Amino acid sequence: MRSFPIQILLATYNSSRFLREQMDSILAQDCRVFEVLVRDGGSTDDTLDIIGEYQRKHPETIRFLGQGPATALENFSSLLAASDAPLVMFSDHDDVWKPGKVKASLEKYREMEAEYGSDTPIMVFTDSEVVDSELNPISRSMIRFQNLNPHLLTLNRLIVQNVPSGNTMLVNRALVELASPVPSAAVMHDHWLTLVAATMGKIGFLPKPTIYYRQHSNNVYGASYYSFSTFWRKLRLGRERIRTRFQQNINQAVAFGARYSGSLSERDLNMLEDLKVFQTLGPWTRRRVLWKYGIWKSGVWRNIGTFLFI
Repeated sequence: MRSFPIQILLATYNSSRFLREQMDSILAQDCRVFEVLVRDGGSTDDTLDIIGEYQRKHPETIRFLGQGPATALENFSSLLAASDAPLVMFSDHDDVWKPGKVKASLEKYREMEAEYGSDTPIMVFTDSEVVDSELNPISRSMIRFQNLNPHLLTLNRLIVQNVPSGNTMLVNRALVELASPVPSAAVMHDHWLTLVAATMGKIGFLPKPTIYYRQHSNNVYGASYYSFSTFWRKLRLGRERIRTRFQQNINQAVAFGARYSGSLSERDLNMLEDLKVFQTLGPWTRRRVLWKYGIWKSGVWRNIGTFLFI
């Protein structure tokens, strides 16, 4: 079997509407040094037929790992566990990759590898262009659209707000091995990988959009435009939904602390110990914990929402 320096992990689920466009955009990359690993999470539409069609056309490039009921986290975790290439990228089923995505990410990685070495866990991520379901432009920059800061990548900030998106990532084998297996307590595979890379490796940001990120009604986690109106709309969804999402972040942080306690700073360990008992604390004590460790999101309105409802 041919060996590839990069494996692209593609998780599908009822993907027939957009999958052909995404597959075509991957196969059109000018840097064809990759294998595409595909796993399906239990589709009931024509997804499997489409996968089979592309596999027959490109048997040396596309490998189907099978099907089984799975969440997006479980699907990507299974793909990550099956990967064995030196470098790994992730693909959502409904995006479109821009020409040159693989090449640009690989060049940025090589720069970092030359500086830090291949044994260092390394992540590269890029910006995205936000589009609607028909690829009409919404925003030229996902980072600006969501009011994120791609350089605030410390553990205290990342606990409650992931910045790198999995569909723009390239990660090396050292990071995959250190982060594996992805626990069930993880919010998503990309959030977990970011926590590991930020604390025990290196993260590089390439400030150019390399994908068209489709914003549509079936996104697992959609992109929200940062504004007061978005803040107000989320408030109207109810306190419990906001608190549930916040608790997912806390559960992930606790699992992270339990696994990597021997590799973290004293301050980070103290922070994670306080988060372990976070929900047993009184409301004002919870707020003091967030303030003490600087557990903030980007943007005033997001932090107001957190302080109102946690």
